[in-house]
Amino acid sequence: MKQAFNQLYRQHTISNNKSFTLPTKQSLEQSYQDVKFQFVMQFSKNTTQEQLEQIVNILLNHGFQSYKTRNLQNDKILLFICIGDPKIILEQAEQMQLYKLVIDRSNTQMHDVYKKIAEKINVKKILDERLVIALNQIDQRIVKFENYQKFKYDLKSDFCLQNDDAEIIKIFSPSETLLIIYNYLHTIKIGDLDMIHFLKTEEYLLQVTPIHDEIVQLNSVSDIERYFGGNLAVYFEFMNFYQSMLKYLAIAAIITLVIDHQSSLFKITNVASFYAVVTMVWSTFFIIAWRRKENELSVEWGVFGQQHIKRLDLNPEYKGKPKMNYITGLVKNSYPTSSRIFYYMVSLFEAIPILIIAGLIKIVVFNINGLIRNESSIFYIRLAAKLNQEGGLLYYKYTTNILDIFTILLIFYINTLYTKVCINSTKRENHRTNLRFYNSLILKRFSFELINRFFHLFYIAFIEFDIPTLRSLLIKLFVMDQIRRVLLESLLPLLMKQKYEKQKEQYCLNLQKKEDINEKIVDRIAELELWEYDDFDDYIEVIFQYGYIVLFAAIFPLAAALTYIFNFIEIWSDKFKLANKLYQRNLPKKAYSIGEWRMVLMTLSVLSIYTNTAFIALAYFNVFDTCQKSGCDWENILLLLFIIEHFSLGLKYIVQQTINSKPKWVRIVLRRMKRKRRNFHN
Repeated sequence: MKQAFNQLYRQHTISNNKSFTLPTKQSLEQSYQDVKFQFVMQFSKNTTQEQLEQIVNILLNHGFQSYKTRNLQNDKILLFICIGDPKIILEQAEQMQLYKLVIDRSNTQMHDVYKKIAEKINVKKILDERLVIALNQIDQRIVKFENYQKFKYDLKSDFCLQNDDAEIIKIFSPSETLLIIYNYLHTIKIGDLDMIHFLKTEEYLLQVTPIHDEIVQLNSVSDIERYFGGNLAVYFEFMNFYQSMLKYLAIAAIITLVIDHQSSLFKITNVASFYAVVTMVWSTFFIIAWRRKENELSVEWGVFGQQHIKRLDLNPEYKGKPKMNYITGLVKNSYPTSSRIFYYMVSLFEAIPILIIAGLIKIVVFNINGLIRNESSIFYIRLAAKLNQEGGLLYYKYTTNILDIFTILLIFYINTLYTKVCINSTKRENHRTNLRFYNSLILKRFSFELINRFFHLFYIAFIEFDIPTLRSLLIKLFVMDQIRRVLLESLLPLLMKQKYEKQKEQYCLNLQKKEDINEKIVDRIAELELWEYDDFDDYIEVIFQYGYIVLFAAIFPLAAALTYIFNFIEIWSDKFKLANKLYQRNLPKKAYSIGEWRMVLMTLSVLSIYTNTAFIALAYFNVFDTCQKSGCDWENILLLLFIIEHFSLGLKYIVQQTINSKPKWVRIVLRRMKRKRRNFHN
């Protein structure tokens, strides 16, 4: 490590080395008015003063200004950094090939580049008024967004009316500026590795955290995209879209309940069966419509398929052995697939014991509640069943409600326990990129929680054939779980805000007693004590909320209407947490899609065909009324199941293949952009 630092230091030696001492409060107040720090690098206590000085000098040689201090809460060394020269940012933006809108110069004197374009393509035809009117009739966004071009520093005047770098940099949003600077940090090399990756691998650099702006206004999803980046904004865009589609299903659910209110709660009626069919169709069109929305976002946000910058997506914990690529001749760290498969199996065997423990506890609870009545069943526990019978210790009216609450808490804590196990097991799989790590985590957590949340409900439905108990348990579990979620999502942010304000005041007092530091710097240091915002849990809560709606549509139509109400609180609380800076500012990324979560939604949508067709077929043959008393015509039941299930899957496939995933205006924009670039280069 020391030799690498010395080699790097010799490569980036600065003739006039600036002093590395803390400025006085007065001088810092003067300088802080002109300097807006963008990142803070957190170093471990093991980093020596000499190494820090070398890092500071290297950063200074690359145009960074820096300020060093210490976090008195955990004794970490903090290095605040920023780039003062906008030219560096603009040149780096060109290297990243970011798309920006070219300004409309149709009514001004044309630039030389535009004259070149005019010579090679029919500009008059493109700007023809009749064509513009025709395009606007399709969608007004066509004329606007077809002017996206890759940013080039030499042609910077095409993107801004003013030719000053300080003004041109304003065409990039705050999130894009942070992404550009973070990318620029990774261009500083130590050997074959960039400096950030190297320092993290050696466990000297703990984290690089963006700093919040003093004022944050999040009035719309566009504001979130500009400030936090597409990776967070797409979650809120998804939630808004989810709500807009869900309202139609909620109306259908309310109509179903109004028509069905006098029907028996102990059977699945024809109205409920029809609603289940509507839900299956709705889930198909919902996923297709969201795919189309994602493609619209890719154009509106100027992403065009670049979900992330691959160079920045490397997992710092990845460890591989050097191996030559016989095609390119380059040496690259490689990790054998067989080793990763082994750790996949280890992850599976880690999940099974947790599921078994959760299942055993649920079996005991079900026996106490009297849900397992067949004494010949392998799940029947006589001792537990007697506790809730007359004369038993738990023979009280409120016992069932207490056990239901216990079941909800059990599911929640089992999922929390597995989350910790899952993260550690996924780290052992040694994924090269963060995206692969994230996707593996999604797959494991979804599979585990799908079994933990719904397996006992499937048991009651298709083993015990107990519709009244299933409906009652569904209502209790769903409503109580949503209340738990709302309380955590609404009250917790308020408590966090109060705690953060008190913590910041105390931190300011303690720090200013020991060191003469500017108050604004103290605020930035206090930010580092906040939690890191992770939308993973938000996504998985929404996913299983969606699961309740589509998997048990024939049993619990009210889920759609309740979800529509609860989601308003969820969206408000999430925006409140971000707008009030209750979390650290996350590293922005270019994104327009929810990624693998869409495949999870597709899985639940397909699974809902099997569950709802089973409910409809079994209800048609009165299985839920007679199966436990006499034999059933299982041949005709299975035949009906086979017909409905295959017809539903076939219809789903035809609809997905028929409807284009890209709206017409998006296809026109992309084709016109491609044609302009091709004609320009010819």
